[in-house]
Formats: sequence, C-alpha cells, structure tokens
Amino acid sequence: MGRHLLKRAPMIKDAIGRVKNTFTCGVTWGRSRPLSEAFFHALTGRALIRLDGDETADFLQDLITASVTDLAPGSVRQAALLTPQGRILVDLLISHDETGFTLECDRSQRDGLARKLKLYRLRRAIDITLDDRAVHAVEGGCDGILTDPRFPIPVGRLYGDAPAEPTADTDQWRRLRWHHGIAEGEAELPPEKALPLECRLDLDDGISFEKGCYIGQEVTARTRYRGLVKRSYAPVRIDGAITAPATIKVDGRDAGTVFAALPDGDGMLGLASIRLEYLHDDDASLMADDTRLEPFLPERLLPLPGGKD
Repeated sequence: MGRHLLKRAPMIKDAIGRVKNTFTCGVTWGRSRPLSEAFFHALTGRALIRLDGDETADFLQDLITASVTDLAPGSVRQAALLTPQGRILVDLLISHDETGFTLECDRSQRDGLARKLKLYRLRRAIDITLDDRAVHAVEGGCDGILTDPRFPIPVGRLYGDAPAEPTADTDQWRRLRWHHGIAEGEAELPPEKALPLECRLDLDDGISFEKGCYIGQEVTARTRYRGLVKRSYAPVRIDGAITAPATIKVDGRDAGTVFAALPDGDGMLGLASIRLEYLHDDDASLMADDTRLEPFLPERLLPLPGGKD
C-alpha cells in the first residue's frame, strides 16, 4: 500500500474514533455534548501575547506569514514570524476579538517574541502585553472555544480556565496532532532552521501569497514559484525505540530528521521532515537509530510538493 493512503497507528486510531463517536461541532460526528464534557489538554508549554489598538491588524499584516484581515472570529489560524532569510523564528496561532489579537506561541519563546514585536512596533498605537491565561486544546464541544481548521475533526483552543479538569495528557494531544501532520513549537520547528513550506505552513491559510510583503516573504514566494521545496513534514510509524531528534538514513544517505517521537503500541509515533524523493518512493527503506520507520500521509498533506496525490 502506498504512503499516500492514510494508515493509523493503533493509539491514534482509538483517539480519532473516540472523537468521531462522541462530539458534534457543525458536522455529524455523533451525539453532541456540552463544553463541560469535552476532553481538555492543558498545554502548559504554550503561552499568549495580547496586541490591542486600532493599528494592530495592519501591523501584523506587514509582519507575519498569514493574512489577519480575513481571519474569521471564533477561530485560530496558524502563522509564523520569519527571519529575513525566510526561516521560521516563532510559530504562531492567531485569533482576534473586538478589541485586538491574541498570539499563541511556545512559552519559552514568548518573552523574546514580545520584545521583538515591541521593536517592530515603532510609534504605532499598539499595546503589547503578556497574557497569563491558560492554554487548552479541546477535543469536541462547540460553545466557547476557538475552532482549529487544521483538523478534520472537532478540535479547538480554549484560553482561560477550563470548565473541568484536564481529562487527557499532553502526550495524547501530541499524538493526535502528529497524526494529522501538524507541527507546533520550537522542538518540532527549530528556530532559524525550519522552512515554512517544508512544514506545510501554506496549508489552512498559514501563508498568504496574495497580501504582499512581510518579513521573509521574498524567499518564501521564490521557493514556492520555482518549485524549490525539497522536504515535507510527515507523521512516521517507528518499529522500535529511537531517541529524537534522530537523523533518517536511506542506504547511508541523509534523508531527513525525526524531530519528536512517543511510544505508541509496540513501537513509536513521531513527526519528521523527510526529503521528497523518499516520500514519493514507496519502496525506500527509511532508518533512524538503526530502526525502520514508515511515513504515512494524512489527506491534509496531499498532494505533496512534486505531485504525489
């Protein structure tokens, strides 16, 4: 079977089935439940920054990869602040309300990001403050959460106190996220190294190719239009145990990197960046730490750059 067919690791398959059978959020997944009965993941490693003021939208529009002028209320959108060389400095989830915008990032990067935003602000009338609300990922539920369009199932974000104690651990959330090929945080998106098109930030409006200039825009646009993307992120099933980050090899040649991995069934589930020629080759034997691994491609990641569907 080709890698383009969605293959579920056992624990992730159970998690997906549980969500489908339990929740409704605008589509028919099964019996609807209130937010108080949803599954909460307390993301203590994520943190928030608030930007308020009449010039905030224009400020962000000129700074980050995604467009903010068409961001729907009640949802989040992935984005990134890039270096001038077009590499990810900080990955973001953006949302807005009637007074301003909320940026979510890794907690370890928040203070540095806030300082950089204040530097770029110059004399614009924008208040930039650290927001100490808790960050939760939510499986299921509709009212009171920010929907996350990266997922084909009812998943969202809740900023603030959860109506119930977290009912699922962070590792479970990471498995669910990796299963859909979604990277978050500096461990999976190494600062000043990760490229936005390789980590598929262009999906779900994470990069706007219509709005014009932002930091790193020229390099990103040239990479896309000249077909220079060489790798893609993908979830991987690992036959045994490895220590991430780990270099992926094919016949002794470097083929990519496993950035993170967790136990899953009899092996591990991980998230990796893999050279496209090996993702297009179903017969390639990929190894990390002398352990075989197999990429699988959820529908969200298709088609791959280079034409695989």
